[in-house]
Amino acid sequence: MPMEHAREGQILALSVPADLDVASRAAAALHVQELVLAYRPRSVRLHMTSGPASGASLSVLARVRRLCEGLDIALTLTHRPWTAPTPPVQTAAPGAVGP
Repeated sequence: MPMEHAREGQILALSVPADLDVASRAAAALHVQELVLAYRPRSVRLHMTSGPASGASLSVLARVRRLCEGLDIALTLTHRPWTAPTPPVQTAAPGAVGP
């Protein structure tokens, strides 16, 4: 079950496969719950990837929605491709001499 997560300030971005099977559902829901409780973000962005959502994936979504509502955390669902945050690009200070 490939799941990714990243913290973007006060936003927890999660990638959950849309084609989860029943056997993976409980593990996925538990993993997402642990991440939400560990980070306590202001907002959760849930990316559902890889096509139409299965019943198991929708069940995970429903559990995440209930968890977020109970903790007063905003939840956003998206189907856009997952993009992990890129590290900031460092630039030279003004007036610095390069090599």
